[in-house]
Amino acid sequence: MTKLKSKRQIFHSEADFQFALAWEIQREYPDVEVRLEYAYKIDDKVYHIDMLVICEDQYIPIELKYKTLKKNVIFDAEEFHLKNHGAQDLGKYDVLKDVFRVENVLHDHDKFVNGHVIMLTNDPSYWKKDSRENTCCAEFSIADGGVVTGSMAWAEHTGVGTMKNREEPIVLTGSYKLKWHDYSKFDDKRNGQFKYLMFESERDDLFFNTPKTE
Repeated sequence: MTKLKSKRQIFHSEADFQFALAWEIQREYPDVEVRLEYAYKIDDKVYHIDMLVICEDQYIPIELKYKTLKKNVIFDAEEFHLKNHGAQDLGKYDVLKDVFRVENVLHDHDKFVNGHVIMLTNDPSYWKKDSRENTCCAEFSIADGGVVTGSMAWAEHTGVGTMKNREEPIVLTGSYKLKWHDYSKFDDKRNGQFKYLMFESERDDLFFNTPKTE
């Protein structure tokens, strides 16, 4: 991400972000193979992984999220017209669901050694703590400095429409300290700065309690 931000400070879409990161990984590690939209079946369910990095016989799944507030930018003579995605409660749920999915893939086969979930956004609603208490998505907070682990569910007062197709609680095996990193900044407006959050899951740590080695 550090190398990528020196070349691309903004993206047109999640697909643009995905391709640019895949290209940078391939440039940095020419011996690995990179697959986009990799399909992997666990029992009767097919998981679509945004990116799979293959290093010899080891697989590294990577899930990406690119959530934006509306913004028009000209950068290096290129025009960017970002959409306003909104629905931050669903965005928070979805990024944590990606962490859950990566953990499931790591659990299934030992060729998956570790995985990552990366969220890039110019929406401060994701990295700032909500000033309101008892929101419907309080347990799905990914604010800077927090920790996510265990079971997380919608508040009891959540409307049926809000959580449609996302009703199930998210249960994580790992514990993740949330640290947002600066990515790029265009101005001091609310939508003028991009930050990213990265989750890293290691198979041995999640399921076998193997101590990390330096």
